Amino acid sequence: MKTKTIGSLIVLLAVAATIASAPSAFAEHSMNAVVENAVGSSTPGCEPDCFLPATVTIGVGGMVEFVNGDNAAHTSTAGTPQDGPSGVWDSSLVMVGMSFTTPALEAGEYPYFCMVHPWMTGLVIVEEESHDDHAMEEMDHSDMGGMEMATLTAADIAISVNDGAAAGEKVAIDVTINGEHVNYDIVATHNGETILDESDNHSHTGEGSHTTSALSADASDDNPIDVTVTFQGFGMPGDDKTGPIGLTNTAQAVPEFGTIAAMILVVAIVSIIVITSKSRLSLTPKL
Repeated sequence: MKTKTIGSLIVLLAVAATIASAPSAFAEHSMNAVVENAVGSSTPGCEPDCFLPATVTIGVGGMVEFVNGDNAAHTSTAGTPQDGPSGVWDSSLVMVGMSFTTPALEAGEYPYFCMVHPWMTGLVIVEEESHDDHAMEEMDHSDMGGMEMATLTAADIAISVNDGAAAGEKVAIDVTINGEHVNYDIVATHNGETILDESDNHSHTGEGSHTTSALSADASDDNPIDVTVTFQGFGMPGDDKTGPIGLTNTAQAVPEFGTIAAMILVVAIVSIIVITSKSRLSLTPKL
């Protein structure tokens, strides 16, 4: 009886550890990116991480959203403090709680800085397609995605949302679509508000990562986060797309079953096992 109880405890602890340590999947880089002003970056000392993250990598045609979560106004200006603005983009003053999105960017590296606080610098890297990607682009699209077109269903569009977010927090959303060179739109709503709306996303690997704006209320069973991903076809940006365009899948995020809850469950189940074991022993007649 003791052996069974100990064995059950080991199994339950293993289950709890699995729940607590399950990793999230992130794409190598997404078509778009979000950069935030570090809190307190209006005074020197934040270098080199005055922008978070200071360096981002996106695909050709992608955009970067600069969100001002600091307590002072900032700019995001392409160029360097030494040479001045390059003219690629300039946000002008972005007030507290506001944001600015760059235009679609061509391949290359774009240093940027804050004109008000020139110690704040960063870099946007826009990558060209690899040679393998160009070779795939030159292939007949019907051959490239024939099997994917025939089999892709809503179940092949996976949406992973970090649960349990509280008011004022942002939420990470990962998308995985079965295939390569996929295009899709994503929309997330919560508390009657649109907290994420990104169109024309392109992923070489079928994976993408996104971040919502800050929630205005806690996520809960009665007030979940609703996410909709709409597939917009297989193919390279600017080319004709193939596949079941318009196919959608949805997900709903509710408070997470976190590590503490998992451990409480383990303790409760183990207690039941121990009590049951003792009860059975007490009912065994003495010889």
